[in-house]
Amino acid sequence: MKILRSGRIADLEITNRIVLPAMAMNMASEGYVTEKMIRHYRKFARNGVGLVIVEGASVDERGKDLHGGLAIYSDRFCIGLNELAEEIKLNGAVAGIQLLHPGGCASPRIEKNEPLAPSQIEFTMFMHGRHSFKATARELSKEEIRGIVEMFSEAAGRAKDCGFDIVEINGAHGWLFSQFLSPNTNKRSDEYGGSFENRIRFALEVVEAVKSAGIPVIFRMDGSYPSYGGVSEDEILRYASELEKAGVDCLHVSGGFAITPMLVKRGILLEGAFKVKSAVKIPVIAVGGISPDMAIRIVEEEKVDFVALGRALLADPELVVKIREGRIDEIRPCTRCNDCIDRLFSLRQFGAECSINPDVEIEKAERSKKIVVVGGGVAGMEFARVAKLRGHEVVILEKSSELGGNLIPASIPEFKSDLRNYLEWLRRQVKGVEVVLNCEEIEKKIAEIRPDAVVVAIGAEQDVPNVQGIENAVKAVDVLMGKVEVGEKVAILGGGRIGCETALHLAYKGKEVTILEILPSIASDLERNYSFALIRELRSRNVKWICNFVVERIEAGRVVGRSEGKEVEVICDSVVLATGMRPRRLDLNLGVPVYYIGDCVRPRKIRDAVYEAVYLASRI
Repeated sequence: MKILRSGRIADLEITNRIVLPAMAMNMASEGYVTEKMIRHYRKFARNGVGLVIVEGASVDERGKDLHGGLAIYSDRFCIGLNELAEEIKLNGAVAGIQLLHPGGCASPRIEKNEPLAPSQIEFTMFMHGRHSFKATARELSKEEIRGIVEMFSEAAGRAKDCGFDIVEINGAHGWLFSQFLSPNTNKRSDEYGGSFENRIRFALEVVEAVKSAGIPVIFRMDGSYPSYGGVSEDEILRYASELEKAGVDCLHVSGGFAITPMLVKRGILLEGAFKVKSAVKIPVIAVGGISPDMAIRIVEEEKVDFVALGRALLADPELVVKIREGRIDEIRPCTRCNDCIDRLFSLRQFGAECSINPDVEIEKAERSKKIVVVGGGVAGMEFARVAKLRGHEVVILEKSSELGGNLIPASIPEFKSDLRNYLEWLRRQVKGVEVVLNCEEIEKKIAEIRPDAVVVAIGAEQDVPNVQGIENAVKAVDVLMGKVEVGEKVAILGGGRIGCETALHLAYKGKEVTILEILPSIASDLERNYSFALIRELRSRNVKWICNFVVERIEAGRVVGRSEGKEVEVICDSVVLATGMRPRRLDLNLGVPVYYIGDCVRPRKIRDAVYEAVYLASRI
């Protein structure tokens, strides 16, 4: 399998073709390496990743991307950086670090930051988060541009002296290099603006300066959907060629739409990487929602030299080991829910964590217990999986005919295949657990088993609002499960995740759909990338929506309510309820400890169900 064979970048031999790309994790403390960060990167090196690229380190004190971002603009950070580099290499990987400058996207809400760009224009801060905002950048003087070039050179020298084998310049994703490249953000009339040759001048000067530090260089570039637009495919390929001539040792080809949600097809950035690969002789790394199967195939076909698996490795750090051992079906699949990014670019900037992998070390229990889990949804299956690993005897009691709970209807729409893969993975993980399906007499069955503890994970059910004529409506879950049919014109009450996804599901079936949402906007409970993609797709399918809508009554053939102070009447054949969920209740008095986890406590995200399940299973 070629993906497991060694490859070369410059004079570096890399044990396989799998790369951990630089991903902001928010683990640093005032720019310094932390013990948590060292543990994080050690884990991937120890599990066989060939090249580990540490998250973007700021080269300029005025240009940090996060409160918990890493820094390399001063020698005072070198002690921790040296320890981090040595730990990665000690565990068998080549150690790289990304050098970063957000330019005009440097949020002024971060201490000492100042948005600086080729031209004085407005930029979006925290562009991947639902709490994004805009600020105007100050135009860089030519003297300041030369100063930033020198900052990159000094940062590269520090990286080399700290023990890193290679550096990566982040020239993609809307940061400073993208701002110079696009004529939409670069309005300069001097040698750094105007013509294509002028707009790439800054990048080439930085490459030359970094190369002078005597360390191999990867340049990360947009090969598809270039940030801010205005850059043609021909210019992208010329850019790649000029970077190669300037001495870049490897091109890491990403795109302006880099953090793709599950609605977007996997590998959407690959065509750009393939085209760059055909235009240069140096190695090319592909990235962007690539599944393990896809990664194996494109390396085998020699379409690229290396593949970067970011979120996939967060979901399963043992991915390389499982590929090597032929256990690909055991790889925990990334659902591309983007909860990791949503946390990172939230208002408070939390650490990036995978929603389905709490990354907790599982230790054997001191004493094996017999545990009954009531409910076979996400929380129930995840608890059973971890409890079994710890040596407990687990029995799942499920009322329905199959495991999955609300993950079953949630994964039915054709654009939710990533979620279906996760559901199937969970089911495979509990194959060694005793499962009782169609279990109606729960308390009687528990009494027969005589467990040491009971875990209740019965999830949530759709809430039904107190609205006149509500009996004429059907539930979104029943629509998704195919239990009820709807007419050609459908009104959906609720424009959150359930309502929007059900609307798109019905629109794909040719239905004429209108979403009625009480809040000022639809999809407001979704991560920003997913929200954008979903709203764009809803528009393309001619789905309509009315916001600030308060429903008053449902009548035959219509929904009546008020929006913006005016009465609104929506003509429809069917009304679908997507107004939220409420916890199911099951009160047990059995004389043994009873624990409640997941949505039966309070309806929330998959992340909450998984984390509660793992934390409980780790201590029970």
